Amino acid sequence: MRATRRRFDLSAVSELLLAVPTVLSSLLIVALLGKPVTPQSPWVFPVLWLVSGVVVFLPVTDGVLASLVHRLRRPTRAESRVLVPLLEAVCDAAALDPRRYRLLIQNSREINAMAVGGRVVGVSTAALALPPRQLEAVLAHEVGHHLAGHTRVSLLRWWYELPARLAVSLVFLAGWGVLAAGAAVKTRFAMVVSLLLVAALAVVAVAASPWVLLVPVVAPLLALTSRRAELHADRVAAELGYGPLLLEVLQRWRNEGHDVLRARAGFKARMLASHPSCTSRISKLVQTGTAPAPKHGGRHRLKPTGV
Repeated sequence: MRATRRRFDLSAVSELLLAVPTVLSSLLIVALLGKPVTPQSPWVFPVLWLVSGVVVFLPVTDGVLASLVHRLRRPTRAESRVLVPLLEAVCDAAALDPRRYRLLIQNSREINAMAVGGRVVGVSTAALALPPRQLEAVLAHEVGHHLAGHTRVSLLRWWYELPARLAVSLVFLAGWGVLAAGAAVKTRFAMVVSLLLVAALAVVAVAASPWVLLVPVVAPLLALTSRRAELHADRVAAELGYGPLLLEVLQRWRNEGHDVLRARAGFKARMLASHPSCTSRISKLVQTGTAPAPKHGGRHRLKPTGV
């Protein structure tokens, strides 16, 4: 039996650090909203908001996100007969209790798998067509995300950034409304007034959430941490003995032209991509010595989207 230690890796820590400006903006907004209620203690609402982060650790949160955001459902009996033994094998290799994870299904024609919250492992219906051992390696990759805390950190960041993001969204909506009203009046004066109001709203948005000025820098860095997280999850799967099988999956995806499509997407798309190229993932696995160099040849019609 192979065991792997649960630990936060550098990508999870980096994501937390990159979230600091946005979280501070959220705390400022919460403080401003709470000031009329507790004028003598402006710190009360920010502290309550920080405490509210415990919600991401509740099992019910995983279920809500899985259902509403990712459109995941419970597996049928036939699907369970395929997936449960594979997840049990992965957990046995990692010395984990398989009951800590919840298997769910996404109705999709795209081969995909995902880790959600603290215990959900989602698999697309198309992924069920993978050879069992390869599907087992994909599940090991998703368990690797859970072991490293990637999904929990991402969820915690999303929760604490919510006030700042909502405030900016409301300002943008108001700005579009003002511009639409100015265009509807169809006079030069109305357009000038609407543009001035939009400029004032922009100033308010930056004052309330200065993090928006950092978006051009933070967004690529967050994408970089996401790509590092994928490489880390690959490494965990390889350490559990799934390196050669994971290489088979990546090799088949590369043969299907996944990397070619990625290259055609352009530099900006690659900078903001959440996943590394198949070639990069293969190279990293081989470099770690946990998997042999893959053999070229053989074409299989697989189309990855998020594993």
